[in-house]
Amino acid sequence: MDATDQWAVLFNSEVKKCGEVLQCHHCHSVCHKYGNQGHCHFLFPHEVVDVSHFDAQTNFVMLMCWDANVNYFNPYILVFCCHNHNIKCILSGKGVKAAMFYISDYITKMDVKTYEVLSLLS
Repeated sequence: MDATDQWAVLFNSEVKKCGEVLQCHHCHSVCHKYGNQGHCHFLFPHEVVDVSHFDAQTNFVMLMCWDANVNYFNPYILVFCCHNHNIKCILSGKGVKAAMFYISDYITKMDVKTYEVLSLLS
């Protein structure tokens, strides 16, 4: 086995180890905030999809998902940064708006949520 093959085997082993520790979702109380009783706020479990594809009828990109409780991830970001992350393809205005609210709430950690502030301004 040459050096490239050895690297690939080691890298795939690291993806598996990091993925099992960092990318597996387990529901906690935060998953059911804001009236999300009975279903996870983060939309787990995901639909299992064998192959990534584009659905022209819904204009939606379905990413490959072999485990319903694993975040969508990039193996290189996972191994080299060693942190959890979630990759999503956001094509709709609604999806972009939801992501914007989530990110702004996450990075500012305000007591008042972004959507509450914006509703006060209107």
